[in-house]
Amino acid sequence: MYVIDLETTQGPVTVEVNDLSEIPTVIAPYKKTYIGFTAKFVEGEAKPIPTTPTFNAPQVKITDFNVDWKKIKSACMTTISKEGGDKEPSSEWKRKLLLAEHSPLRRGIVSWKWENIPTYVSTHFARHHEGCEKFVATQRTDRTGVDRSERSQTDPVMMEMDANIQALINISLKRLCSAADPTTRKYWRAVLEAIRDYDEDIFWACVPQCVKCGGCPEYSNCGFFDGMTKDWTKEEITNIRTRYDKYNEWRNQAWGPTQTKMKI
Repeated sequence: MYVIDLETTQGPVTVEVNDLSEIPTVIAPYKKTYIGFTAKFVEGEAKPIPTTPTFNAPQVKITDFNVDWKKIKSACMTTISKEGGDKEPSSEWKRKLLLAEHSPLRRGIVSWKWENIPTYVSTHFARHHEGCEKFVATQRTDRTGVDRSERSQTDPVMMEMDANIQALINISLKRLCSAADPTTRKYWRAVLEAIRDYDEDIFWACVPQCVKCGGCPEYSNCGFFDGMTKDWTKEEITNIRTRYDKYNEWRNQAWGPTQTKMKI
C-alpha cells in the first residue's frame, strides 16, 4: 500500500492506494487544482515509485536579470518633474508601484530559459505577447533529423523568454489561475521561484487574477479564492494590499520546496 500526498492549490490531500497505477485516478478529481504529489510505500510488496520524466521537471535558469529599481524610480520621478535620487527605493515603495502597475515597471526586464518544456506548454506561453518575447527550438525535420509527423505535443523543446515586470504580472494572472493547465502552472511557478532568488518584491506581486480582482472572473469558479478567504474579514477581502500579503502567506506554506515533489 502507498500513501499519496497530493499538493493542490486548495491545500494538501492524502489518499491511500494499493498500486501506483491508481495514481492518475486519484489525481483526476483534482485536475483543476493539482500541482504535484509525493508517494510513500507503507506495507506489502514494494514496487519502484515512478521517476519524473525529464521534460516534465520544470528546470529554469535566469539568463539575465536587468532590473534597476533606481532607474525605475527615476522614470517615475521624471513624469512628475522631480529627480529620483541615488538611493535604492524601499520595499514599501516598490510594492506600491507594483500594485499601481505604472509604466516605469516596463524598464525592468527578466530573461530565462527552460531547457526542456513540453511543446504544448510552450504554445501556452507563446500566446502572451505584450511586453515579452519568446524563442522556441525548432522541430523542423531538416534541422533535427526527427520526422516531425512522429513528434508528440508532449515532446520537450528548449524555450527562452524575455519579459518586463508588467508582463510577469500579466502572465501570472493567467498561469497561476487554477483554470490554467496544471503542467503550465508548474512551469510558471518554477520561473517565479527563480525570480524570487533575485527580487522578493516582484515575486510578491505575481498573483492569480482572483487575488488581484478580489474574486473569480472566470466562467467556472474553482473555489480557490472563496476557500482561501473563508476566514478573512470583509476589510481584508476588500483591501488589495492585504489580499496580496495574505495570498503570499498562503503561498509560502503551500508551495514548499519544489525539488522534493514528484511530477507527472
